[in-house]
Amino acid sequence: MIRKNVSMEDEYLQKLQPFLDKNNGNLSAAIRDAIELADAALQGHESVDDALEYFTQDSTKYPEIRNSLIESGECILISQLSFRWLIENTDGILVNDELVSEIFNPYQIKSVSDLLEYLNARSQNMGWGIEAYLGT
Repeated sequence: MIRKNVSMEDEYLQKLQPFLDKNNGNLSAAIRDAIELADAALQGHESVDDALEYFTQDSTKYPEIRNSLIESGECILISQLSFRWLIENTDGILVNDELVSEIFNPYQIKSVSDLLEYLNARSQNMGWGIEAYLGT
């Protein structure tokens, strides 16, 4: 264990407040939690700046991406109610091979984890707020 004195401006202490509340004011525990969160946020990013840019990107970017996908014919716009109905009423139905190959590139997706990564990235890019996972 290394003990260090840390100087911190009030604005950073305010940002740590949720961690301080969770840890009953224990600054060391709050900093450990913040480090764990930072470590998780950095996964999949090449640098801190890359992660910050990803998490603080302009909210106008999503509509531009969505509109370009609709205009190109790659995607269609479907209401949340229709999408929910589709998901609920196709549960357990097998999709034919041609459609699956059209949606997923079989040369890029070689494992279930590749498929999950693809589906989650696609969901995020579309703004669906859906997360695929493998349950046990």
